[in-house]
Amino acid sequence: MRICFILSSLWLSGGVQAIVECANRLTTRGHQVTLVAPGGTLDPEIQNEIIPSVSVRQSQVARRTRLNAVQMVHLAWSLARAVPPSDVIVSTHTPTTVPGLLASRLWGRGRPVWWFLDYREMFAGRPYEDWLMRHALRWHKCALVVSDYSRQELSSYSPGRIIGVGLGLSHADDFRPLTVGVRRTVDSQQRILFLGDTRPRKGLSDFLQAATLVYENLKNIRLLIAMKDTGQIKADVPFDYVYRPTRTELAQLYATCDLFVSASHREGFGLPPLEAMACGAPVVLTDSGGVREYARHGENCLMVPPRDPGALANAMARVLTDATLAERLRRNGPPTAARFKWDSTVDRFEQALQDLA
Repeated sequence: MRICFILSSLWLSGGVQAIVECANRLTTRGHQVTLVAPGGTLDPEIQNEIIPSVSVRQSQVARRTRLNAVQMVHLAWSLARAVPPSDVIVSTHTPTTVPGLLASRLWGRGRPVWWFLDYREMFAGRPYEDWLMRHALRWHKCALVVSDYSRQELSSYSPGRIIGVGLGLSHADDFRPLTVGVRRTVDSQQRILFLGDTRPRKGLSDFLQAATLVYENLKNIRLLIAMKDTGQIKADVPFDYVYRPTRTELAQLYATCDLFVSASHREGFGLPPLEAMACGAPVVLTDSGGVREYARHGENCLMVPPRDPGALANAMARVLTDATLAERLRRNGPPTAARFKWDSTVDRFEQALQDLA
């Protein structure tokens, strides 16, 4: 089968990494896979993850950070022109549904499918993308979703066929617990890890407010803030900043921290908490929607409402001061993560595409 994925960029992100993982695995199963993305967006780290047999095409029009309406149309047209003749055209990030529609309807280059990886909060203040997300299902054969939360959200907008495919945990050999002797730090500081970026919906501000509340009573904490951008961070709590950790470095951070915190307002799935669980880190997270696929309050995490620094602080303090609770979360994380296998995800993804024939 000839499968083309259209991406809004090949910049480093969890969504792009998931698409690349799926594309790689489909290729090893004998399919001919192409990734189409705007020019100038291929991140070296992502490029290293794409296997040689996956074809990458970049549009002649480069992607800019902010686009006006005319520029968006120009980019969509250029992306559509870059789509090769295919059996299936898979739109991914919501804006790519337009070039997918153009390539399918105008030039008959493949049947349109939407791999829905977004959520409405992603497009706050962006009426064009918000309109697309609520209507694009109408012109696709089906939409593939990564969680029940995504299914419920998408089905509330417009009618259409929706198929759950889930997500898998990549690089399971890297994301695993260390031995207790290696895991524990040599000093008395308790390390709290946050992985994200400065976009408001990722909850960095909420996390810092919560950490400040915890610090009022627990002075032996230190924050580890790992991000892919270089935004300025102001915190009242001692912290170390880790810029773009490698996969090996990130696994080490997960496995050696005393607590991992995710404060996202909304996620279609949310891979970092699952990676942290795989490494045996105690996890505190917000109920961001997609995490319900694996998060079980009191069993493998503590879950609190989003946008509530006070509740987040209370949960963080509980884990840091209750060794029995922390150990239970550590113990139950790896079996949870082990259930999410990419082979199963690609099985469902492949079957959904084959059923279109």
